[in-house]
Amino acid sequence: MNIVKHLNPKGDLFATAFAFAGQAVIKLGSSLILTRIVRPETYGLITIMMSIIFVLEMLGDIGVTIFIIRDKNGEEPRYVNTAWTMRLGRAVLNAGVLFVCAPIIAGSLYHTPALAAPLRVFSLFFLICGFESMSFPIAIRRKRSRIIMYSELAATFLTSVFTVLFCYYSRDVWGMVYGILFNRVLITIITHLFYPELRPKLQFDFAAARDILALTKFTMPSSMLTLALSQYDKVVFLRLFDLNLLGVYGLAGNIVAPIETLISKISQMVLYPRCSHNFRADRNTFVQKYYTENTKLFVSILFVPAAVGGAARLLVALLYDPRYSEAGPILQALMLRAVLQSLASPAEDLLIAAGESQVILIGNVFRTIWMVAASLAGYYFLGFMGFVYGAALSGLPPLIYYLWLQRKKGMLMARGEIYKIAFATGVAISAYIASSLLLGWWPWMRIRV
Repeated sequence: MNIVKHLNPKGDLFATAFAFAGQAVIKLGSSLILTRIVRPETYGLITIMMSIIFVLEMLGDIGVTIFIIRDKNGEEPRYVNTAWTMRLGRAVLNAGVLFVCAPIIAGSLYHTPALAAPLRVFSLFFLICGFESMSFPIAIRRKRSRIIMYSELAATFLTSVFTVLFCYYSRDVWGMVYGILFNRVLITIITHLFYPELRPKLQFDFAAARDILALTKFTMPSSMLTLALSQYDKVVFLRLFDLNLLGVYGLAGNIVAPIETLISKISQMVLYPRCSHNFRADRNTFVQKYYTENTKLFVSILFVPAAVGGAARLLVALLYDPRYSEAGPILQALMLRAVLQSLASPAEDLLIAAGESQVILIGNVFRTIWMVAASLAGYYFLGFMGFVYGAALSGLPPLIYYLWLQRKKGMLMARGEIYKIAFATGVAISAYIASSLLLGWWPWMRIRV
C-alpha cells in the first residue's frame, strides 16, 4: 500500500515517466519484429516521410496548445472553438500541400518516384490530426496529463499489433503507413471521449483569434529555428568529418534522444500546466510554489542525464564493441546538453506561464547563434571534440537569459537554482568516480555485453 501511494499512478509525473518508458519498450519490441519482416528500404521510406511531416508541422506551428494551457480564457467556448478551427485550417492546408507536392518531393528532392503514392496517402495524417478535439490541451491545463499519457500508451500498443500483423502479410511500406494513420485515428477518437461539454465546433471569433495569434508571432519563427537546429549538426558534420565519426556521434545521439524527449515531456505535460495554474490562481505565491512544490520533478529530470553523463564511458564500454569507444566522451558532452535542458526548460515554463511569451523565440535565437559560432570555433581550435562541446553547450545562453529575466521580473530564488546545479554536479561526479573505479578494477567489464 505504501509503495503504491509513493509511486502515485494517478500523478502526472509518474504517468508521464511510466507511459514514456512503456511506449519505448513497445516500440523497441515491434521494431525487433518488423526488422525481420520488412526490408531496410521500407524503414528508409518511412524515415523520409516522417521527416517531411515534421518539417510541415514545425512550419505551421501556431502555438494553440500553449495558449489553451496558459491563458485565462483557455476554456471559454469561443476560444476553444476558434483555436480548433484555426488548427483544422492549418491541417487542411498542410494536407493539401503534401498531396499536391508529393510527386515533386519524391522525384526531384529524393529521386525516389515510388515515394509519391505513400506520401499522398500520408497527407491524410494532417486531416486526421485536425479533427482531434481540444480535450488533450484542456487536460494539460487542468493538470490531468495522465489522460494523454495513458491514452498514447494504449494507442501505441494497439498500433504496434496492427502494424506487425499488416506488415506480416504485406511485406512492404504500406503496413507501416497505415499503422501510423491508424494510430492517429485512435488518438483522434480518444480525444472525443473526454470533456464532451467542450467538444469543438467550427467558429471563428476575431478577438479570440487575435489573442491566439499574438502568441504565434513567437512560436512560428521559434519552430523554424528549432527545425534548423535539429538538422544543423548533421548537415555540417559530413562537411567536416568522416562517416566513422558520424556513426559514433549518431550512436551517442540515439542514447541521449529518449532522455531529452522525456525531459521535454515532463516539462510540457507536468510542470508548465502547474505553473500556469498557479499563476492564474495567485500571482503573489506562484514563484514560491514553483520552487517548493516541484522538488521531486526537478530531481527526476536532473538525475538521469547527470548520472548517465558521469557514467558515459562505462556504459559505452559495457554495451558496445570497442570500435565505438569514441562514443563515450561524445555521450558525456551530449548529456551535458541534456542537463542544461533540464535547467532551462523549467525556467522557460515559469516565464511563459507568467506571460513572458517572447522567451520562446529569444531563447532559440540565442541557442542558434551559439550553436553556429561555438561549434565552428570549437572545431577550429580543438578539432572534433571542440565541435561536439561547442554544439552541446548551445543550451547555456538561453539558460543565462532565462535566469536573468527571472531576476529582472522578481521571479528568481537564487538558492533554489544553486541547489539544482549542485545536485546535478554531485550526481555527475559521483557517477564518474564510480564508473572509473569499476572500469579500473574489473577490466572484463569492458567486454561487450
